[in-house]
Amino acid sequence: MTWVAWRQQRLLTLISLALVAVVAAGMAALWVDVSSVLPADPNVLSERYGDLVGYLPMLLLALPLLLGMFAGAPVFARELEQGTHVFGLTQSVGRTRWWATKALVAGLPVTAAMTLLGLLNAQALGPLHIVMSSRLQTPMFESQGVVLGAYTALAFAIGATAGLLVRSTLGAMAITIGGYLALLIVVSNGARPRYATPEHTASAATESGSWRVEVGYLDAQGRAVEFSGSGCGVRSYQECMAEQGITGQFADFHPAERFWAFQFVEAGIFVVAAAAVLGLGAWAVRRLH
Repeated sequence: MTWVAWRQQRLLTLISLALVAVVAAGMAALWVDVSSVLPADPNVLSERYGDLVGYLPMLLLALPLLLGMFAGAPVFARELEQGTHVFGLTQSVGRTRWWATKALVAGLPVTAAMTLLGLLNAQALGPLHIVMSSRLQTPMFESQGVVLGAYTALAFAIGATAGLLVRSTLGAMAITIGGYLALLIVVSNGARPRYATPEHTASAATESGSWRVEVGYLDAQGRAVEFSGSGCGVRSYQECMAEQGITGQFADFHPAERFWAFQFVEAGIFVVAAAAVLGLGAWAVRRLH
């Protein structure tokens, strides 16, 4: 059964792995290049790698979704569209084994490859933290570390399960886009800031690489107050704030050293979500006619 599943899916799997390998080669070259100029002045790094750091994470952010669409969605949908699943399900192999073997053969290689790519990216982009806003923020956080593999696992699970449910490759691709992006947005904006209690400082200044989740103003008693600069006119902001009783600023932030802790928490969330989606697929395969 494993060999049959591999023969059916080897082309898409090999293309997916080749794509990951090309990106990995580029990241390895970046790692070598960055290492050759370290230690360097932040202005030099910004001038040399600033544009790259601005665009590269967006490509890496899209990669799990592309693999979910083109490696995950066709796994079952293509067989159901062509009717070849009937032959497989009438053999001595049970439905659950047929489903599990195909899912593992197609999904495990790309998930493992993306996990390794994420670890490589963390090494390549790590020295460039001084030209990034923060490694904890989108899209830098999603483009490196162990979460890259967890994102791929979820995108693949959504694509494969959607193929079982809607029996259409294009439909499964569309569901993969919507489901994956919806969870990613909810987690990155709603859950990630709460993985740990933010640290507080009675100053807007924070250490390099920190993720400021809230910034506000304080009065003379140290209480948080609102400030609007719309009525300041030609006066400086300092004068305007003094007139409104504002004496300082505060910031709630996550320090940069929480990067790996946040990575493992978020990876766990997506792995659990992928397991739940695959569980739905295990239920759906039992209802195939």
